[in-house]
Amino acid sequence: MQNNPNLYELFNTIFSDSAKPSKSIQLQIDVLDTLNKNEITETQLSDLFEIFLHMFIYGFKKLNLTFSEESLSVLKAYFESVGIKFNIEIEQFDTILFKDIRYTARYCLIDPSSLSESEPLFISNYNKYSRSKLSEFIAVYQFEYESMVFINFDFI
Repeated sequence: MQNNPNLYELFNTIFSDSAKPSKSIQLQIDVLDTLNKNEITETQLSDLFEIFLHMFIYGFKKLNLTFSEESLSVLKAYFESVGIKFNIEIEQFDTILFKDIRYTARYCLIDPSSLSESEPLFISNYNKYSRSKLSEFIAVYQFEYESMVFINFDFI
């Protein structure tokens, strides 16, 4: 995913204008696992999740957003235009959250510098959990010691 110019060109096109109507932009994303054409494999879901996470961070930075409901509703409109919805849960930082299933079963941790640097860095969870749906992939962003943000995506 590192420095994929085609993806960033696509993201720039999506976020260069106002959000389009729901499902009005058709994406065709090729992922590596092509053995089973009838169902999406865990590897393909993982790849899609990371693409949507890159898109989330790209849009977040390009639109100069914050982790507020009003600000994120702007980003949600862009995602809906490509047939994707995302769920954000923001919790006050508490070390108890490190035992929360959303944290322990997370797919990756978003490096805090990702929202200020050009290339996002995701740190994969060392625990292996089997996932069969896009919505089961969770990313966690820890905003200093103020809050923890849990992010997942799903198809509309």
